[in-house]
Amino acid sequence: MHRSHSSLCYLLAVLVIALPTPLIAFSPPSQLIITTSQLKSSQSDLSSNVEELELLRKERRSQRGEHERDRNVEEQDAMHHQLQPTTQHQETQQSNNQKNSVKTILSLPIGDLTQRDLTGLCNSIRYVPEEKSLWSLRILERILTEVERWEDAQRFDKRTFVKKIHIFSVLTSLTKGSQSRKGQRRRYSARKSKQGNQQHLDSKDVDRLKNVVVLLKELCRDKRSPYCDADCYQKDVLSFVTMIAAESAMTEESAVDAALMIIDEMEKEIDVWDPRVIGSVLNALAHWGRAEEALALLSRAMVFNIATDSSHSSDESVTSSGIKSLNPTNASPCYDSLLRAFAKCALLRRPDKKKSKHSSNKNATMASATEVLSRARYILLTHMPEVGIQTTNHTCNAVLSGYSALGMGTEAEQLLLEIETLLSQSSSRPSALDTACYNSVLHGYSRDKTGIKSAERLFRAMKEQTPLHEGIHSTKILPPMPDMITYASMLNCYSNNRMGEEAYSLVQQIERPTSACYLSAIRALERSNDPASPDRVLALIGQIEQNRNERGKGPTTVLNRRVFNVAMQCMIKRGDGVKAEEVLDKYLNSNSSREQNDAQPYILALQAYENTKPVNSRQEAAKSAEVLFHKMQLLENIPRLDAGTYNILLNCFARAGMASAAESLLEEFAPTPESHDLVIKAISLSDDKDAVDRAWHILYQLGYPKKNAKDVEPFSVPISTFNSMLKLFARRGMATEAEALLNSIDEFILEGKFKESGPNTRSYEAVLEALGKTSDADAVERAEALVTRVEVMSELGGGVQQPSLKLYNTLLACYANAGKVGSAERLLSRLHEQSLNPDAFSYGATIKALKNSGKSKDIAIARAKELSQSLERNGGVGNEIIFAHRLSILAKFGLAQQAENLLKEMEEKHKLGDLKQGPGIIHYTAVLNAWAKTDDKKAVARAEALFEKMKADNHFDLDLAAYHGLLLNYAVRGMSKKARRLLQVLDSDNISPNRNTFTMVIDSYSRASSNTNAGLKAEELLDQMRQLQAAGNSDVEPDSVCYASVIRAKQASKPGSGTISDLSEFDKVKIMRELQIENWPFQ
Repeated sequence: MHRSHSSLCYLLAVLVIALPTPLIAFSPPSQLIITTSQLKSSQSDLSSNVEELELLRKERRSQRGEHERDRNVEEQDAMHHQLQPTTQHQETQQSNNQKNSVKTILSLPIGDLTQRDLTGLCNSIRYVPEEKSLWSLRILERILTEVERWEDAQRFDKRTFVKKIHIFSVLTSLTKGSQSRKGQRRRYSARKSKQGNQQHLDSKDVDRLKNVVVLLKELCRDKRSPYCDADCYQKDVLSFVTMIAAESAMTEESAVDAALMIIDEMEKEIDVWDPRVIGSVLNALAHWGRAEEALALLSRAMVFNIATDSSHSSDESVTSSGIKSLNPTNASPCYDSLLRAFAKCALLRRPDKKKSKHSSNKNATMASATEVLSRARYILLTHMPEVGIQTTNHTCNAVLSGYSALGMGTEAEQLLLEIETLLSQSSSRPSALDTACYNSVLHGYSRDKTGIKSAERLFRAMKEQTPLHEGIHSTKILPPMPDMITYASMLNCYSNNRMGEEAYSLVQQIERPTSACYLSAIRALERSNDPASPDRVLALIGQIEQNRNERGKGPTTVLNRRVFNVAMQCMIKRGDGVKAEEVLDKYLNSNSSREQNDAQPYILALQAYENTKPVNSRQEAAKSAEVLFHKMQLLENIPRLDAGTYNILLNCFARAGMASAAESLLEEFAPTPESHDLVIKAISLSDDKDAVDRAWHILYQLGYPKKNAKDVEPFSVPISTFNSMLKLFARRGMATEAEALLNSIDEFILEGKFKESGPNTRSYEAVLEALGKTSDADAVERAEALVTRVEVMSELGGGVQQPSLKLYNTLLACYANAGKVGSAERLLSRLHEQSLNPDAFSYGATIKALKNSGKSKDIAIARAKELSQSLERNGGVGNEIIFAHRLSILAKFGLAQQAENLLKEMEEKHKLGDLKQGPGIIHYTAVLNAWAKTDDKKAVARAEALFEKMKADNHFDLDLAAYHGLLLNYAVRGMSKKARRLLQVLDSDNISPNRNTFTMVIDSYSRASSNTNAGLKAEELLDQMRQLQAAGNSDVEPDSVCYASVIRAKQASKPGSGTISDLSEFDKVKIMRELQIENWPFQ
């Protein structure tokens, strides 16, 4: 017993030693062949080596399936050395036979491989893990290429190297990889795909796959090579390869052609078509919209032509290499793919909004897309019933989704009702189609701007279960109940139509909304003009947090990045930084620490502060933005904040006029040209008296030569920085300085000192704006000369573009300020002739010129109305600017009732959607001014009612001008008590009065019926103005108009003292001493 056991161990030892290493690692025991030569070995000390052999065998088993070939060879050589007596000749032979690694073998030239190398390659692909699938494909291609070379050269013994196990191992690995990638695509898990090291077939891999099929056919069918097993090329192999190529076509289009090529070869090997193989190729063709090829393939498989219109018959057979018809009972999924191919083809033919600028091109491409869908429609409604192919929900939805993607909701609903009618013949159910088909129709309406009413009607029918249509035999067709996707589709309709209030109301009706529902609702609020959108967005985010905390009661919602970004865009659009920071806090609290160290969410909150709309809120917004910015700087694991982030904060300071803060921030980072522009913008919007000098200082720091410099060195300053400087001059009406700077740039360019591009259109627009604000008598002529200069330079190719509409609008503003209505109207006609399409600003400036001209009341009002109507006739849309200028004309002539009627007309147009923005403070103030200039006894009451209406409206943030409108009504009528009370209200509302405010209150005392104390009260107000001025409020510094009002109030308080003109020189001097003024204000 002991002897037989020893003999068995001896045979196993010899077997392990003699066989090549790859076979030890990869071959199952049933395939091992023991020859006589392999049984020759030393028998010395065998019993002492049995235990060691057992350990080595266990180690070999643990390493089975790995590719560390060099290490296995070294272990085998060590084992040979222990069990066999070696000689010098044997050691040399052993060294020559040592095997190379797989990479080394692949690097060898084709034709230089030995049998041992080829065996090693074959064994390396016996068991292929999923992550090595593409690498194994490369090895298989090399094996087959080498075998083909051997076959031609007849180099080695005729024994089989390539077997079925090698082919199927590689193909199985590729199939598993494609299925894994497919599952990840369905889960939208791109991040997991990267972490899982999933490899996608690229064009080179597809070529390898095709080459493998070609080589297998040549070796197994054409040459019948003994090196390759004949079963390596069969229908199962071709089916494998076809479906692998088809699945790879989802990411690589060349794989579609490969699948079509392989399926041609497969047709020669099969007796009947496999619907799974045909379906996979059709699915690949559908993905790329290759409808004609899909139609040809399915026709070939069905062995008859598939008719796509009434001019073709389905009875005509297709030329085929045998009757291999696809079973019609299994063909329905294939028809699904065919119809999806037509739908995708139509989608690819739809007009591109960016490329198709002309309506004729859009109509042509849309007609082409519709024609493709009509062919799919014919297949669905006519061909499939004729040949007995079952119509399923997937089949119908394939065509419905095509109409849906093109925004053809009406056509989609018509098709849906036709299908319902057709299917009602064989079904007793109220609705044969499922909810997904109805959702596709809703989605089509969501992409159609005019389809919202139809979408609401269909959604209401689904929700309330009301019949849409009656089929044959008076069968009522009821739509299915809505699901979560139905609600999401309807919310998407509201989102695309900017209906935020409706979307918010609908999402409240869903018991457990998904994140997609919340996303659509928040996007609808972001796109709408609803002023309550920020509050509603915050409420929806609160619901997301609440649903997230309620486990096990439906789908879990998460405040993900997409929802957060849309919510932040809503706050940015409305400039609500406070609510944006609330959203930011909620987002950070509901996400991981990694998100908390991400700077991007903080940047979005900064942009909301940057876009703050009310001017009087910008300073507070800038301070809050600065606090948030410092919080960002303390974040961990993020790189240093870039210049773009600093520029956002700089723009906050610039819009608030916080010049000192902007200049300090500029020193903390490496500024960009935009940074300097923003600092100059901050300086220009500040009230600092030395603003111009500080802006010049920045230009000098950048290299601009100082005044009176003798030797000017070449310098480089971005033209955008010069434009900021010109804008500073424009805001202050410093036309002469703006023209001088513009001319100096041109001179430096001629001298070759300026390295950057010359002035652009914005440069000239800024100078024109400065000319429009100056009171120089020749300002209009200088503006006209500047525009002519731009026109000439653009025609001569002077580096300046053709004058823009904005440039001409700036010239119109110059005409408007100067009251040159004739010049404005001539320029307006010229713009029409040049096809520049004047906009509302162009017409508004012309109406303003009417107001400032000396035209009579009737002419000015009639002409303003005519200009407004002309704008609409020429395709323009009247906006708030047009109404503001028309109201100012009515206010000028004291036509208060007409002004209030025009205000109501504006409100109605806004409600109907004909006007983007409704009346603002400027419009209400114009009506208040009109009531101040009328003699109507009810004027004050009407003005007070209008003011209270403004104050009660949360949309308005009343400014000083609104208070002035009501104050003017009190002042002109001598209602001093009400005027003084309104001044006190200003203080309680945190609105700082200016000199005009005090002047109107003082005027009310001079006009009051009981003016005994008028002089005393006026002097009290004058003292208050001086105190505020001493405290730093330069806006209340008294001027000559204010002093004149005080003097009139003093005279009114002295009965019988006469008028101002009756005062003697002595009285004038006395009054000037009392008021501490140097000049008589009436001179």
